Amino acid sequence: MKLKNFMLAFVCSAFVFTACSDDDDNGNVTPLDVPEAVLKAFENKYGDVKDVKWEKKNNYNVARFQAGAITKADDSYTTSAWFDDNGSEKQVNQDIPFAKLPEAVKTAFADIQKAMYADWKADDEADVVNRLDMGLVYIIEIEKGQEERELSFTAAGILLKDVADDDDDDDILPVVVSEEIKKTIAGLFPDSKSVVIMEIEADDDETEIDVLDDGIHKEVKLDAKGNWVSTEFEVTLPDAMEIMNTLNPAILQKLQAMAAQAGIDLTNPEIISNTEVNVISHVTEGMYFEVEIEIGGKEIEVTIDKDGNISIGD
Repeated sequence: MKLKNFMLAFVCSAFVFTACSDDDDNGNVTPLDVPEAVLKAFENKYGDVKDVKWEKKNNYNVARFQAGAITKADDSYTTSAWFDDNGSEKQVNQDIPFAKLPEAVKTAFADIQKAMYADWKADDEADVVNRLDMGLVYIIEIEKGQEERELSFTAAGILLKDVADDDDDDDILPVVVSEEIKKTIAGLFPDSKSVVIMEIEADDDETEIDVLDDGIHKEVKLDAKGNWVSTEFEVTLPDAMEIMNTLNPAILQKLQAMAAQAGIDLTNPEIISNTEVNVISHVTEGMYFEVEIEIGGKEIEVTIDKDGNISIGD
């Protein structure tokens, strides 16, 4: 009994905890409650880290401590490393000052804030998330009164998600990429030089996967059984016109004819910059295009299918 008490005292002196006994309401635990495989994996990677607090959360063993930035900067930031019981590190989260975000992320956020969230305030800190088998994600939280949103970016400043933050839990949980999803994504982009899975959201009906396909952000949807449903990505008007011409010249011809009839010059730089095009490949509908043209304070929404049939939105 004395030996056990001595060991517990020794462990709790080597690590700083808010609780040194059984789990409390916050899930804090002692190293004695952490699987040996996890402790060994942590020591192998973070051996020189001091003042570690362990917590059990969502079946993960979470180590919280101060460490250098994921991006290899010299500064020290609040860090949480998430391990499964086998000692496999699934994710590392860090809180970094907003000013330390990559310039590409700050620029992209500034553009979005100016266009959509001018009266929203960004937090002084942002989250950096490094998940196993996935790309690095930067998350900026903004608020306006009681409303909160999360904007997720790649390091290159590509916006991945803009969603309401209705969760009171500040932790960003690990996302595990199954072998089935890896196989599906590899099969969808066989000619790509680089395909990186960035985000995965799943419910009972479908799974949405954000990927970077040779640097282009694409959204892939799978049904409840994991079957591919659609792939969607945004391109510039000139790139879209090139895709249309390659797919079926009639598509481009009909778009140009419709634009000419409406007095829209698709070669006008202002029109080009004010036009958004989504390219969608669908399991039953094939490839089609959603074109949104902003002109004279009005928006014209057009959908063009693989045969060049055009439908105009309201």
